[in-house]
Amino acid sequence: MFNNLIKKLFNRIEIHTIRTKLIISFLVIGLLPILLFGLLSFNIYRGAINDRISDYSQEMVNRMERDLEDYISEIERLLTREQDFYINQFIKLTQGNDFRNNRKYAFRIWEDFNNLKQMKPGLEDIAITFQDGRRISSYGVFNIDIEAFKAKMYPNLSGNIYFTPPYKSYFQQEVITIVSSYYPEIAEENVLISADIDLGVLANLTDFNLGEKSYFLIADQNGDIIYHPEKEKIGERSLLYNDGFPDRKINLNGEQYLLTSTISKSTGWYIISMASADEVEAELNYITDLTVYMTGTILLLIILLALYLSSSLSKPIQKLQELTHRASENDLSVKIDISGDDEIAELGQSFNKMIRRINKLMEQNVREQKFLRQLEMQSLDNQIKPHFIYNTLDLIIGLLENKDFDRATHMVEALGKFFRLSLSHGKEMVLIRNEIKHVKNYLFIQQFRHGEEYEYIIDIEDFEIMDKHIPKLILQPIVENAIYHGLLPTEKKGLIIVKGYREDKNIYFKIVDNGVGISAAKVEEINKILTGELETDDQQKYFGLRNVNQRLKLMYGGSSGLAVESIKGEKTIVTIRIDQRGGK
Repeated sequence: MFNNLIKKLFNRIEIHTIRTKLIISFLVIGLLPILLFGLLSFNIYRGAINDRISDYSQEMVNRMERDLEDYISEIERLLTREQDFYINQFIKLTQGNDFRNNRKYAFRIWEDFNNLKQMKPGLEDIAITFQDGRRISSYGVFNIDIEAFKAKMYPNLSGNIYFTPPYKSYFQQEVITIVSSYYPEIAEENVLISADIDLGVLANLTDFNLGEKSYFLIADQNGDIIYHPEKEKIGERSLLYNDGFPDRKINLNGEQYLLTSTISKSTGWYIISMASADEVEAELNYITDLTVYMTGTILLLIILLALYLSSSLSKPIQKLQELTHRASENDLSVKIDISGDDEIAELGQSFNKMIRRINKLMEQNVREQKFLRQLEMQSLDNQIKPHFIYNTLDLIIGLLENKDFDRATHMVEALGKFFRLSLSHGKEMVLIRNEIKHVKNYLFIQQFRHGEEYEYIIDIEDFEIMDKHIPKLILQPIVENAIYHGLLPTEKKGLIIVKGYREDKNIYFKIVDNGVGISAAKVEEINKILTGELETDDQQKYFGLRNVNQRLKLMYGGSSGLAVESIKGEKTIVTIRIDQRGGK
């Protein structure tokens, strides 16, 4: 409906130029969003700000969760260590009450623990605790209440390490402890390896400013507070806990807050953001004033931009229209002067490329037609060889002198048909049945001339191809090569097979002889020349094969042509492929 209204408006005021249409379109498209934006209600502003703060809070708690995951993972890697020789020896000697010999191991363990403390900020102590309460830590050797210590421990989500709630350590520091079991290979029982983490680490992780009244806190799986900016609340059950800490807006002590949370996978702790709703909505007044100024500024910019864009877009399009019209009037010398790299410049490049391509194709077509005519004449001259005519006529004269009139008659008929089919009334394309007859006449004459030293078989599997047209003189040059280069040099009884068949959209001919064959290196050379991978300066080299191959490629495209296979001393196969889908 809106589109119809715009069309009617354009038709009524008779807007025909693309420049005017662009100016009006830019103004309409630019002004409507600004006007709609200016009419937005205060409640929509409030929702947008709340969403932004919620997203920001979510991003912050996710970042804290990642930082906490990284920190705890590093501590966990320190605790879940592989078998350690010094620790194993110390545990063995301690459990055996051999305190005199375990001193050197204790010193090495203290040294390692103190080095680890220096490397990791917030790591207050690392300790090994035996099942009887004896503990060796970076501070020395002392005893703790092992049962009370175990009672405070609770597992993380995966159950591979344990945590304690915040408490005052042996040295009266506010810490949480991460605990892992260590199973020495040579000792009788397992020990606990633990790391005390200063609560200041959690304070640093949550040190982000959301506002004066906003804050972050951390609670465990049961809702007990692990960290809170108000230290007296640490260890208490959070009033916000409700089978977790789902995102919502809540009222707490007369203040409205936006609660956002995430859970740490490695610890099972909740990281909670409490963003003050009053502070969030205080930004609305600033946004209202800003909107008024921005709307006026944007309106002016849109008008100026519409004038500039309409001019910059319409001028090259008008130029392209003019040159396209000239090209349609057969002026192929046109060229667009390209500036810039936008879509119109790319269109101009494509236009220039198209004109160059058309000129090249026209030149190529002229060259190909000229070359094709040359190949036809060369092919015809090559097939009607004087020595072939002379030898055949001499043979006929000999038959007449010997009064072998029947055979002489057959030879004259075969020779006449051979030349008639070769000339084919000047036509380039002939029926396959006529091409087959032409080859039969040629083989009959050659067999008669050479004293029937070889036999031949014509095998057409698909007779429907006999009514298809192909270029003339395609088969005879290949058959001639088979006779002179394959069969005559050999001493065994020769055989030539000409086989024709169809496969998919292609017509194939195979000319097979059981002659002397061709070496593998020469077969590779021939095929590379036929496919264009290798060029030769000798234009007479493999002339017959190259002539047929080039004519087929010019007529039917690059997928058509010849391929040669051979086994030295056994046979040679020449395959002719004619792809009728690529025909001109």
